[in-house]
Amino acid sequence: MKRRYTAAAAMMMVMGLCASASAAFDENLNSYTLDSMIVEADAVKNKFGDTITEQSYYRTGGDVKVITREEIEKRHYTDLTEAIKRIPGVTFQNPGYRGGEYGYQFYNNGVSINGDTRVIILVDGRRVDNAASTRVGSGTKSGSKSTGVNLDQVTNMENVDKIEVIKGPGASVYGSDATGGVINIITRKGGDQNVGTIDLSTGSWHKHKYAVSYSGSAGDDNSWHYFISANRDMSGDTGYKDGIVGSNGSLGGSKWKEDGVNFRLDKDFNDKQSLKVWYNFKQGKDGYPIAVPNMKYWNQKDWNDIIFKATVGQLDENNKLKFEYQQKSDRDPADTKYEYGGKDAAGKDIYYKLDADGNKIKNYPTLSGDAKNPGYHNLYALDGQVYGSFSKFKNNDWDVQYTFDKENGMESFIRVYDQNHRYAHRDKYKWYVKGSGAGAAYDALFPNGATNEELSKWISENLAPFPDGDQQKVKEWLEKTGGAAQEPTSWHEEKNRGVQLQYAKTVGVNDIIASVTYDRAKNYSKRYDTLGNLTTSYVERKSVLGYIQDKIHLSDKWDITPALRYAKYSAFETTNDKGTTQGKGDTHLLTPVFNTQYMFDDTSSMYFGWTKVFRPLKQGDYTSVDGVFKTPLDDEKGDAWTFGVRKDLSDKTSVAVHYDWTRMSNAIATLPVQLNGEIKNTAVNAKEDKKSFNLTVDHQFDEHFTLSASYSHMKDKWMAKNGWVLDPSWGYKNPADINTAINSLRPQNHYSLNLSYENGKLYTGLLTNWYTGCSDYAFTNNRFLVLDWNMNYEINKDLTAYVIVSNLTNEAYETSYNSWNGVGSSAMPGRCWMVGMKYTF
Repeated sequence: MKRRYTAAAAMMMVMGLCASASAAFDENLNSYTLDSMIVEADAVKNKFGDTITEQSYYRTGGDVKVITREEIEKRHYTDLTEAIKRIPGVTFQNPGYRGGEYGYQFYNNGVSINGDTRVIILVDGRRVDNAASTRVGSGTKSGSKSTGVNLDQVTNMENVDKIEVIKGPGASVYGSDATGGVINIITRKGGDQNVGTIDLSTGSWHKHKYAVSYSGSAGDDNSWHYFISANRDMSGDTGYKDGIVGSNGSLGGSKWKEDGVNFRLDKDFNDKQSLKVWYNFKQGKDGYPIAVPNMKYWNQKDWNDIIFKATVGQLDENNKLKFEYQQKSDRDPADTKYEYGGKDAAGKDIYYKLDADGNKIKNYPTLSGDAKNPGYHNLYALDGQVYGSFSKFKNNDWDVQYTFDKENGMESFIRVYDQNHRYAHRDKYKWYVKGSGAGAAYDALFPNGATNEELSKWISENLAPFPDGDQQKVKEWLEKTGGAAQEPTSWHEEKNRGVQLQYAKTVGVNDIIASVTYDRAKNYSKRYDTLGNLTTSYVERKSVLGYIQDKIHLSDKWDITPALRYAKYSAFETTNDKGTTQGKGDTHLLTPVFNTQYMFDDTSSMYFGWTKVFRPLKQGDYTSVDGVFKTPLDDEKGDAWTFGVRKDLSDKTSVAVHYDWTRMSNAIATLPVQLNGEIKNTAVNAKEDKKSFNLTVDHQFDEHFTLSASYSHMKDKWMAKNGWVLDPSWGYKNPADINTAINSLRPQNHYSLNLSYENGKLYTGLLTNWYTGCSDYAFTNNRFLVLDWNMNYEINKDLTAYVIVSNLTNEAYETSYNSWNGVGSSAMPGRCWMVGMKYTF
């Protein structure tokens, strides 16, 4: 241990770091592993108050939070989302169950930092998104701002050593499109001692977790290091609390099972040269019922009413089916085959269209979408609960890195990587036994209407039964309509391979880093046709990303870091059985970056950063124009600034203020609008002015109690380029401009309180998240309070017992809104507990 202390101290001196009086801002920083060496006590911070990691040399200032392995072990986070959500300013938007997808496309699943969804996900400093992916931005209506990566599918928690969350442009080496920030997952490296762990837990909703890991070193000089882990996580249907009526429900069909295996092998040739081989495998099968049932309408009577309106049509007071007519102004003047039908309720003339024989052409309009047919999204229970619709994914990732030099903590290396991700789904549901023509069938049988008993009987015999009703009828319906969802016959495969070369050198007071990355991304679409033949097509995009930065140490108290980043993206190429087609998308830009940080004294420092933003459009954004606002989209461009101050008020109290401002000259705003009775997504080029503010206070009461409190506020102002405003007929409240839609879809304020207690073998923590300023247009309440609690107890040096309770008070809340499904359709999980044991050998 003494040798480790000496090595760690020597490394810190070489890096030019000095001790900080406080280890505030990040939890459990008493000690952690840094490249196989143990970093102790106040050496985990540099002189500016930044937490040190293997890749902290990329950063200059910025608001950076680091989740260490020690915190992961004590808090027993089950996935990356659960760990990262404790970071102030980080918000996840998802539908409340594990899968989080609607087939291949994201479905209300994303992460934002200070309100910005332009977030980059990394593993050991390497981007894991795919430039040809259509998971986000498959069409103009979708836009392209989301990261395109589902965090919980990246890797398992056993493989994670640290998680860096970088807010704003403080580390623009990772991309000129990372305006929101960066989430960097740093993987585990084997230590000197051979250590194995077995972690087993179980809890609510038949949730189970099984994890095993083994790590150590080999060779006469312990220069070989290895780490291997495997896990299985699974759960039954998720429980939730309905935010409208306040009752508890179960999200049928949301069960999931995911497996993972990770392997990392390191060879330390000497102090400056090393080799890393990393492999990641993860796969899962996740149910996706799309939306939680609305408990207000979750009964047999309302089910019959909703499914009839959605499948057959609307009835009058005699249960006679209505059919469509047209207003006088809607008729085609060249077509005279109409019959006058009197006046409607508003006193307007109505006409029925006639066929060639003079008969009325009957069209039976159905009602879809929650606004027109309240409780409509209850029908999604057929997809998940009855038919077992699901999504599947499988990841196989390789990363080989040879480091040929290290200087002042910086690495010079060459890296080769290969990512293979497969996504498949099967969505099945049946509303009407015969498949189509429900309106004509009902009208033929009851042309003059039906009694309530006749109506009920017809629904029972022809339409899908209530999923929580007579289970024998549900079983019979399932058999009658072909059974549950089977294995997929089509899928997407995303592949990207690349090479990165980085060279770092210290010249006097200059720490210079230059890198270039070549990435070749492909997105395959594969399908079996009706004859069983496999058809394949793919889209390809190549990119070259170059970067050079110079961290200049002007004095012991002041660093400035100018940088230039070059991004070149090729046009999209589509290849199928007809050959290769050159598409749009060829684009490139050189973007400048500037960051600085200054230390006033041993207790206070500040930072400032600016970067030019460039975010290229995805393939679907070039294809066409949307039907609502007809304009092609352009690459997103703008500027991002960040500023912050840190101050140690005492040896036990620290405070930090972070402010960022993103001003986009061209951004993409995506709006769900109501047009002619239909919900449509439309994307427009707009100007964006986003500002956010974070305040963090850390206090250590004594050697046992530690408190971290924070406040985050964020707000976007969107401005149409040509003075475009929302049409009042699209159904928005106070539709003065585009801000009405954007800012109502998330809480305005986020308060967080993180209290931990540690005494010998006992560790316990309580995380409080309070969200306010939620619009009742999108949420069931304008504020909600969510508590998460855990306790960890060391029975002996090898055995630990723990308990985790999420949503301790069983709060009803949502983190996202969908205009088609309505308020409360994305309810988050209710109270969930897990108990477990971890054994070390």
